[in-house]
Amino acid sequence: MSTSNQFNRWPACGGEAADLIRKLDADATPLGPQDQWPKALRNVIDLILPSSAEIVVLWGPDYLAFYNDAHARSLGDKHPGTMGLPVRLTAPEMWPEVAEGFESVRLGGETVSGRDVPFTIKRGAEVEQPCFDFSWSPVREEDGHIGGVLCVIAETTGRMRASQALADSEQTARERGEQLQMAQAAGGIGVFSLDIESDMLSASSEFCRIFGIPVCEVCPCAMVGRLRLDRHDRMSIRARLVEGMIPLDVEYPIRRANDGTVRWISRRGELVRDSAGKPVLMRGVVQDITARKQDQATLRQSEARFRVLARAMPDHVWTAAADGRIDWVSESMCTYLGLGAAELLGDGWRRTMHPEDLPRATREWNQALATRTAYENESRLRRHDGTWRWHLARIQPVEGSDALHTSVRWVGINTDIEDQKATQHRLAQSVAERTRDRDRLWQLSADIMLMADLRGRIVAVNPAWQALLGWSEAQLLGRPFLRLLHPGDVAPAVAELRRLRAGRTHSHIEHSRIENRVRHLDGSYRALSWTAVPDARLLHAVGRDVTALRESESRLRQSQKMDAIGQLTGGIAHDFNNLLQGITGPIELMRRRVALGRTEGLERYMDAAAQSARRAASLIQRLLAFSRRQTLDPKPMNVNELIDSMGELLHRTLGEQVRLRITPDAATGAAFGDAAQLESAILNLAINARDAMPHGGELRIGTSAVLLDEADAKRLDLAPGRYCTISVKDTGTGMSPEVLAKAFDPFFTTKPIGQGTGLGLSMVYGFAQQSRGLVQIQSQPDVGTRVTLYLPRANAGDPAAVANPPGAAPVPEGQGEVVLVVEDDPAVRLLVLDVLDGLGYRTLYVHDGPSALPILRSTACIDLLVSDVGLPGLNGRQVAEIARELRPELPVVFMTGYARHAKTRAEFLAPGMQMIAKPFEIDEFARIVQQALRGAPTPTRAA
Repeated sequence: MSTSNQFNRWPACGGEAADLIRKLDADATPLGPQDQWPKALRNVIDLILPSSAEIVVLWGPDYLAFYNDAHARSLGDKHPGTMGLPVRLTAPEMWPEVAEGFESVRLGGETVSGRDVPFTIKRGAEVEQPCFDFSWSPVREEDGHIGGVLCVIAETTGRMRASQALADSEQTARERGEQLQMAQAAGGIGVFSLDIESDMLSASSEFCRIFGIPVCEVCPCAMVGRLRLDRHDRMSIRARLVEGMIPLDVEYPIRRANDGTVRWISRRGELVRDSAGKPVLMRGVVQDITARKQDQATLRQSEARFRVLARAMPDHVWTAAADGRIDWVSESMCTYLGLGAAELLGDGWRRTMHPEDLPRATREWNQALATRTAYENESRLRRHDGTWRWHLARIQPVEGSDALHTSVRWVGINTDIEDQKATQHRLAQSVAERTRDRDRLWQLSADIMLMADLRGRIVAVNPAWQALLGWSEAQLLGRPFLRLLHPGDVAPAVAELRRLRAGRTHSHIEHSRIENRVRHLDGSYRALSWTAVPDARLLHAVGRDVTALRESESRLRQSQKMDAIGQLTGGIAHDFNNLLQGITGPIELMRRRVALGRTEGLERYMDAAAQSARRAASLIQRLLAFSRRQTLDPKPMNVNELIDSMGELLHRTLGEQVRLRITPDAATGAAFGDAAQLESAILNLAINARDAMPHGGELRIGTSAVLLDEADAKRLDLAPGRYCTISVKDTGTGMSPEVLAKAFDPFFTTKPIGQGTGLGLSMVYGFAQQSRGLVQIQSQPDVGTRVTLYLPRANAGDPAAVANPPGAAPVPEGQGEVVLVVEDDPAVRLLVLDVLDGLGYRTLYVHDGPSALPILRSTACIDLLVSDVGLPGLNGRQVAEIARELRPELPVVFMTGYARHAKTRAEFLAPGMQMIAKPFEIDEFARIVQQALRGAPTPTRAA
């Protein structure tokens, strides 16, 4: 692009950064087309682009970055992709370090600055931590609102490294007492040591590279001195020392020996003296500062252009020399003040400032001059019409240079903020009014309020404390709040206090909500629901008395519990009375027929009584399953094989109108649970699904494996880990939300009377819970129902198998073995003794545990102990343990209707022990007895 054409578009200056801004697409930033950008933003961009100092303006709440060419060199690989984009996206590694400062400037109108501050920046492949001097100040729009942040930056990493190198050099010299030996320091720093007596120079390889001389350990000082272009070092070192002319810290130009190029050198040094005070050694570091000198020259060239641009700015611009005396003011400032430029130059500005503000402004200005730091001041200036108006002056130091000495110039911008001041005054009045309202709320609120320090010690309370809890303010101030809590509520309160302390510095911390019991002055407790929030120093909390609400909820829960118990007992009474009638009725009829000598047709009464007894046993089993009190036999089981083995049974159960689809997942693996109970659960779910599809439909049974992480497991109230899932999905009538909420309640059923007990889903629920799993229901009316059962997955090394039901086999008989029977129920005891006698066993019997001990201690031969679990005095497990102490090899068979502590067989049974649940089949009992005896090699006698 030609020079004449590049200024036809905004920004009207050259350079890569200006070209990038001109090429920004309207959709590239939220600002839209450039002609619609805020005027203040365009003006400040015009101001920063020609500058050789690193300057960035960050605009709007997204902090869109616009910068000049000087800053582009510091961005590394990020440039040019960062122009016009939010800082949090282009520099995420640095955003946490700068976000709070940017917010203070943009929202609070503050100025944030620092010197030699390290920041985390990724400018290439690696993350760095360079150091910077910086000043962040607000950029105001025409209406006075702060539109962005002006960032003036200077990287000081080299300076910091040079200082460190010099310190390291001094430490080495003190410790070793010999010539400075130092490796090349970081980033272009050369190290030297000059022997003043011999004029011989010892230099590092980096020093030699900077001067373009061959690398050598020692060389004549004159070899390097001839390269200087100024006159100060043309005399010998010794002569200049005598005359006190040697500068230790100096910047000078040289012509490199190897290529003849002119470079600027910065030297920092010190003298080492002997005991008489005579200089014997000069040592220090040198650095190539040509790039900085060139930047300073560019800055001087841009000052004239800046003055032209300043005339078009809405604010009033001026510049000052290093001593703070104004040497140029913009025309807009002269017009505003009604004075000529000559009247304002030097210290003429003082005549325009309000007498009350002048001492403070002078003091702060002198401090800025002494420290060479950016400066802001608010003061009143007299306008041309004689009125006093508030102004904000923002003054920035800018480095310049002459041939040998660094100087500082000052650039200032004055902004009329009278309207903003008036707005702030109105806001302060509004805040004062809101404060009075808050104080009235504090005094009159029926809720108790408190402020506490971050350790939980009370610093303020409102009067509601005494009205509600009886404590006066004097009794509470300085007291730890935790000492007022019920002991059972202290631990949760301590945890919440730690969370609030940890989150007090984050603006996104949510209010804490916790409930606990607080002690009344009379020793009773009140339930309070707290809302608390921290700030930098204190915790603020409001507590509402919910004692009456909690007592009402407790009464409601008790009422609901009694309703549930009533429903449960009513359901049990209804079903059990029917089953008892089915048993007692046939027995009564058989007794009458036998008394009359009529024995024909007794089989049907026997079958009816037996069927009712089996239904009663099934009812009890389901109740135990729902209450999670049944005795399980959990083992690894192949879920897919188990469901496949149930295929024929399921087809017969479902009938022809229901299509069965089994879709196993090969990755499901083995679950850990009771195979028989799982079969029963699946069969119950299939029957429920069939009844929900009276006109036919489809039933799908699928399996899968899932891995629950911490979050998912917490949501499902399960332990994290791997699970096998079995899902049963139908296309039936579905359930309404009201029915779905009661689906697991015992004896709840939507089926007609006589077609269901309402215990099927209750049994599945109890089995899943007792197996450390879960069951879920998803249902929608007229769409269908899906029930998913979660069971823990077995360990990879455990063998998985599905036990096939035994086929018909002859009942095993005994061969005269001696069996000791311990049973407290006479009817059961009579039955067991008759069965054992009929099978060819010899029997001994007692009615309780203590009566069995003398027999066990005797020398009588006993081959097997058969004992009920629930015995008076000593229970069956205790009797078995005593028997094993006396007869270590004695096999044991337990009979149980319900064993409270035997939730799983593996937990209850020791080796050589068997268990059979009442009521049991005679053939099953015979097989269990035979299995127990088969494992016992010889009859046992008391030891």
